[in-house]
Amino acid sequence: MIGHLVLSLGLSGAAIAILVRGLRFRPDTPVWSLFVILFFAIWAGGLWVGSAGRSHIGLTWLPFTLIAILLTVLVVALSPHRQSHQQELEVERKVEVGLGLFFWVLIGGLIAAIVAGYR
Repeated sequence: MIGHLVLSLGLSGAAIAILVRGLRFRPDTPVWSLFVILFFAIWAGGLWVGSAGRSHIGLTWLPFTLIAILLTVLVVALSPHRQSHQQELEVERKVEVGLGLFFWVLIGGLIAAIVAGYR
């Protein structure tokens, strides 16, 4: 469990670093919320995808890595392209309102998937 946690933290941190620094990706949502969603999604996805690949230090890292790559590409593909400043402010207001409840329900669902993966 600790190995999965550390692996998921590392992969989500790497994904955020690649998105923000490497691709100069500027999400409409705060970066910390994207990090939390990626972290829990990578952890849950890595647990639920069948164990594939070799085991290193008692950890199969291939499913976690593939989920991280898939989610990072998905975030870039689904993010809107640059808009005018007025449109960006309007989107920010909509995101602030809509992010609250959906974010916490999504995090709760991902945590439930993680807990169910260890049972």
